[in-house]
Amino acid sequence: MTFNRRHFLKSGSCALMCSTPMINTIINLKMASAAVSTQKQDDYKALVCILLSGGNDSWNMLIPADKEPYHEYANTRDSLALPLSGPSAALTLTGNANGGKAFATHPACTQIQSLYDEGEIAFVANVGTLIEKTSIKDYRTKSSRLPRSLFSHLDQRAQWQTSVPQSDEKSGWLGRASEALLESTVNASDISMNISLAGNNLLQTGATSSTPYNITRHGSLRVEVPWVRELFNRQNQENLFQSEYANLSRDSIDLEKIFSQAFQTSTLNTTFPKSNKLAHELEAVAKTIVASQKLGHQRQTFFVSVDGWDNHQDLLSRHDKLLHQLDEALGAFNAALHELNYQDQVTTFTVSDFGRALVSNGDGTDHGWGGNALVMGGAVNGGQILGDYPETLRPKSGLDVGQNGRLLPTTACDEYFYELLEWFGVAASDFEFVLPNLNNFLDVKSGVKPIGLFSGT
Repeated sequence: MTFNRRHFLKSGSCALMCSTPMINTIINLKMASAAVSTQKQDDYKALVCILLSGGNDSWNMLIPADKEPYHEYANTRDSLALPLSGPSAALTLTGNANGGKAFATHPACTQIQSLYDEGEIAFVANVGTLIEKTSIKDYRTKSSRLPRSLFSHLDQRAQWQTSVPQSDEKSGWLGRASEALLESTVNASDISMNISLAGNNLLQTGATSSTPYNITRHGSLRVEVPWVRELFNRQNQENLFQSEYANLSRDSIDLEKIFSQAFQTSTLNTTFPKSNKLAHELEAVAKTIVASQKLGHQRQTFFVSVDGWDNHQDLLSRHDKLLHQLDEALGAFNAALHELNYQDQVTTFTVSDFGRALVSNGDGTDHGWGGNALVMGGAVNGGQILGDYPETLRPKSGLDVGQNGRLLPTTACDEYFYELLEWFGVAASDFEFVLPNLNNFLDVKSGVKPIGLFSGT
């Protein structure tokens, strides 16, 4: 029986090795030496996903600023409502006209406000997990299929990553997208194009072979264990398992060195704020983007996660600190991309477990459904609220599914992800594989872009 290293990774033997931290690193690496790509910078694109883990209260990240809609918002949110005037007032978003409607963002989001007004950030309104088009009537009469375990952290966070909310899917939409793109040989590298600063994750895990390459803010994870070296030095391996294990480990260490050299020689002049974990992780993303040509990457995806967004209490104080962290990090990252002249080739976007309920529970908010996301990049149709912001935020009306202002999404995750991936280069013929539910919302062949996320759409 013949075994090459790729077969070994996919075999049951690999499961025997996964009990050690080192092997988690090994199986996240491809097995041969990395080839240096000759792609031009103009051919490069990257998607950077920031998971706001816990459920961002995005109804305080993006609020209506016209008189009557704001009055509804303030009455509904009660003590959690942000003021439109005074020292802690929400920040007005000028940007484009948004159909004559006025909006504002949280007072902690000063750089987000500036980037929005400059056309480099857009908000996607009321987006969430759906299997098929669903109205309030459909929800109440149960005539549409609904995502499994609605309002559950674990399930909804997973469904944002799989975009298959009707099942316990084991692969993510970025992982499947990378497999579709690899068939077109967009990358001349054996280091995965899916790079994670949050460990192994569902989003970047493919259906067959794609896995995330784990790094830290300091670069690649070092694979160096003494007893592995002992295996390397043996003249004759005792069995196939030892031989393949040693070879795989050796190749992984070689790849770590290739990544480390490319990463450590990447330079940036942009200053990232101290004591901001997200900012330092996005700095590592920027350095990896600089290293993309040395790594042989024409396409890259990045996954970063920020904890702390599940605020059932002390919402105003905690949310202020979290949004300040996000704001600082995005501002610095955007500045770095401009320094590198990659601002048009990198799109950064947020996801979260779900939106929050509109009605206060006294000091915070409970789990919701639809919520608002933001997208940043030079190619983005910035300065706009894209999608459909709810016509009313009154509880027990409009899109409220009847549970303290949990709003039915008006834009499906699939529609959001479709436009990101279409910009990224996924072919129309691959979307049935990458986003299996997409045809429930739109006909890809029609060329219609439901959100209009990117310039020219």
